[in-house]
Amino acid sequence: MSITLTIEPAFALAYQRYAEFAPGDVLRLYVRTSGPGTGGLFYAIEKDEVMQDDAVFESEGLRFVIRPNDFWYFDGGQLSYNPSYGEYGFSFSNPRLED
Repeated sequence: MSITLTIEPAFALAYQRYAEFAPGDVLRLYVRTSGPGTGGLFYAIEKDEVMQDDAVFESEGLRFVIRPNDFWYFDGGQLSYNPSYGEYGFSFSNPRLED
């Protein structure tokens, strides 16, 4: 199964600036919950390596990878960055999850 995900260049460049990731780094995107009783889901990111069956997306020299069990959350989504919010300007949106 393949997925579509848009990663804006500004998103990747801001991660390099604020999180000190560098071109060539592999970053795993995955789903986390926000805590007991909240029911909220959000994306998380950490340095990792490419694994078999990962979806791989490249932007500004960074490689973003997603495991198949997280495809449902990211498929059709967009990772963006709004510079007016500085290091808090990262966002994820996915119209397929809205309802």
